[in-house]
Amino acid sequence: MKILSRDIASLFKKPNSKFFAYLLHGMDAGLIDERAKELALLFSDNLNDPFSVTRLTGKEVQVDPALLADALNALTLLGTMRVVLLSGTVTELMSAIKSNIEYLHAECRLIVSAKDSTNKHSLVTLCDKHPNIASVACYPDEDEKRKKLIYETLIQNNIDISSHLTEYISNKLGDDRSINRSEIEKISLYAAKTKSITKEEIDLVLGDNYLPILDKLVDSVFRGKIETIGPLLKKIRTEGIQPVVIIRYFQSHVKILITIGAKKQKGLSIQAAVNNIRPPIYFKRKQSIINHSKLFSIKGCSALMERFMLLEGQCKMGSNPNPYSLIGQSLLGVAIKLSNHRV
Repeated sequence: MKILSRDIASLFKKPNSKFFAYLLHGMDAGLIDERAKELALLFSDNLNDPFSVTRLTGKEVQVDPALLADALNALTLLGTMRVVLLSGTVTELMSAIKSNIEYLHAECRLIVSAKDSTNKHSLVTLCDKHPNIASVACYPDEDEKRKKLIYETLIQNNIDISSHLTEYISNKLGDDRSINRSEIEKISLYAAKTKSITKEEIDLVLGDNYLPILDKLVDSVFRGKIETIGPLLKKIRTEGIQPVVIIRYFQSHVKILITIGAKKQKGLSIQAAVNNIRPPIYFKRKQSIINHSKLFSIKGCSALMERFMLLEGQCKMGSNPNPYSLIGQSLLGVAIKLSNHRV
């Protein structure tokens, strides 16, 4: 069933029990990822539990559609809701979903992320018409949506923000929801103590001058300069920069590399891809980012993003008494790998 824009918010607060599957489709990969996680957490408290959550890729089910049937019909140990997260291109997903649609049932929720689809694709048409599938379009952030995201995020963090500054921030952001949220979180972290922010501070946070020592750490890791990582982390810790800030800085950097890779696949040169990034990359960082993008394939970037997301989760759990050490080990692993070969 096609979900209208006005009904999306209520669907994500209280899903209708008649929907056994959700198709998240469109061109905004960041928004699709955000909504997939938001939905999954409505049905499972622990997305890392292998006994109740199954993750599959489009390539896997394209080769063997039975994998999806097995996942949909598997039983959980405690009889709780099973969640199946499936992500890929519409070409990879179409056959598997069409052949397994009969296996959808009330004890399992299938959440499908199709990141390159249009409203006219046959997969979207199929799900739009199916009574037990919620079909949700995910379009790039429009100006008003960006402003709402900025205002609500900052207000939730008790940060005073005027409509003028909300618009100023919006004009500095791009269309990708995931990157936008990351940039807004930078502002929240910066203004956490004062509970307010100025135009000059926004320029500082969203520009290259924000936490320049983290840029040095990023460059050290991506250039494989193993010997500089430890001293830089020690200095970062001394300056009071929190572990999550470090990890999200790396996540933002990898998101930029993924975006560049996607633009290259569409025929743009590296230089043109970098110049097309929104929010724009500070000119002093452009060459470093060009160099880093040459080291990675999109697949390699995706694996690195998963690594940093897992690292953030480990740091947030609080079980490790020294998260900086945990971060150092992970970054050294990346640097060593990069110093040896292309990823």
